[in-house]
Amino acid sequence: MKHSRLSLTASFAAIALTLTACGGDNGDDDVVSIDFYYPIAVGGPLESAMDGYIEQFNEEHEEYEVTPVYSGDYEQTLASVQSAAQAGNAPAATVLLSTDLRTLNEQDIITPIGEIVDDEDWFNSFDEPFMANSVLEDGTVGAIPFQRSTLVLYWNKELFEAAGLDPETPPETWDEMKDYGHQVMDSGADWGVMIPSSGTAIWQFEAVAIQMGLQLDSEDGTETYLDDPRAVEALENWVSLQDEGLEPQGIVDWGTVPDEFTSGTVGMVWTTTGQLTNISNSADFDFGVAPLPALEQPGSPTGGGNLYVTSGLPEEEQEAAVELIRFLSSPEIQADWTVESGYIAPLQEAWETEPLASYVEDFPEAAVARDQLPDAEREFSTYHRQEVGQFASSAVQSALTGEGEPQELLERAQQQADDALDEYR
Repeated sequence: MKHSRLSLTASFAAIALTLTACGGDNGDDDVVSIDFYYPIAVGGPLESAMDGYIEQFNEEHEEYEVTPVYSGDYEQTLASVQSAAQAGNAPAATVLLSTDLRTLNEQDIITPIGEIVDDEDWFNSFDEPFMANSVLEDGTVGAIPFQRSTLVLYWNKELFEAAGLDPETPPETWDEMKDYGHQVMDSGADWGVMIPSSGTAIWQFEAVAIQMGLQLDSEDGTETYLDDPRAVEALENWVSLQDEGLEPQGIVDWGTVPDEFTSGTVGMVWTTTGQLTNISNSADFDFGVAPLPALEQPGSPTGGGNLYVTSGLPEEEQEAAVELIRFLSSPEIQADWTVESGYIAPLQEAWETEPLASYVEDFPEAAVARDQLPDAEREFSTYHRQEVGQFASSAVQSALTGEGEPQELLERAQQQADDALDEYR
């Protein structure tokens, strides 16, 4: 069955025309047409892969016609879904951040998938660390894990070897990370390590806090612990990387860190496992992937996107959305998507499915993030998550740019978070 791919602007026009002309079914009473908003900012390999999955779904489900709409990054996609929902023409299915679950449910933008289907076998097939950001307070499954991730360490084996380090042995602790970073810089590297701090620095800050034994928010999303002494020490450790000259001064840009690494001038970087395929395709040197080095303990937050069903849909569109989500979260698609993207397949069965099983055998680095899951924690997901997360991110960025001391900055962020969350207590 033929399908088309629309830009966001063209999509709104097409949806409006379709609804006006024929009630949303393209004039064919036997075909249910829905849109699927997916967060890709520009064309590329992931867009091509997603096009292929949607085409396969349409061919296998003649009663449905899904049109993918590539709607920018996660924030842009959320804004687009919210705007479309207000206009009465929201997409039936979308991928948004797992941490947006509370906001989306509170704003009645989604219908929790557990209210549509009762399928415990399906829900229980996904790894618990990813389901932790997929379930509402009352236990209802709100969304299905899709492109999930953790932070991992990438290291340049050639720079390690040039510095006299064992190229097959990554740092296991922060002290080792600093030591190795100094050694690769002494042998000619521009920087020893880079931890990105632009945009939503809260995610990287979470990782360091978890390594201090601290979850930055309460499980019910109503409290934050940004000024906890362990959080302060976590930020002080991060700032020390710049104080020691191991990473550039100021804000390290999230988007350019993979390019900095593949240029061959940085010893180690922290970034998402979702960059694995990109880095593998771009680096002309041997590199390794490892769990994040530990402070008091190892650890990383999970991250990434979930599959959501929007609210207010006719029953047939809701059914189409659920079928699409079942398809995209299946072991077969997840196995292929992990190879294509580098994200972590969120269910163990996918790792035993081709092409992922053979891929991991040939490229063991692909399994590092999965193997880090026992030390992974749920992602920061308070109410007003974007607003509250930005308070923390701003504190981190101000500390890294020398605009204040970690303790005073985090105390201010905590007060801002308390004010924002007061209505939920």
